[in-house]
Amino acid sequence: MKKALSLAVLFAGISLATFAQEQKETDHTFKRERKHPRMEKKITNRTPEEMAKVKTDHLDKRLKFTDAQRAEVYAVQLEQAKRVVVHRDEMKKMQSKWREEMKGSQEKMEKILTPEQKEQLKESYAQHRKGKAKGPRGEFRKKGTIERQVPATESTEG
Repeated sequence: MKKALSLAVLFAGISLATFAQEQKETDHTFKRERKHPRMEKKITNRTPEEMAKVKTDHLDKRLKFTDAQRAEVYAVQLEQAKRVVVHRDEMKKMQSKWREEMKGSQEKMEKILTPEQKEQLKESYAQHRKGKAKGPRGEFRKKGTIERQVPATESTEG
């Protein structure tokens, strides 16, 4: 009886291991359809006309525009694409200006700090980039929410 039971358990274990190793076919087309055009890296190097055409074609596939609608949608998308290009250029200028200001402030800090302090600052920056300065993930958030939820009162039971 024990041998039969142990054989049944052995075969059940083997069959479970076999099922666990099978790979299911997944359909990744759903994820591609949901990806927003603005998230694609390719679209950043395109002209406003190309961006408007891509967006219009994408909408046309889903909504089936008439010729008049397609022309109007293209005009709207072209106007928006031109604003995006202008905005992107402004942001690049602001970013370069900000970087220059940061370099200037770093140079001022280097004049003020001692060599030991500079080394400590470099180490703290390196740890911050690695993410070690944050501590365990979500610890700060969890601690704060627990403190708010549980009032700090002493129990009167004795």
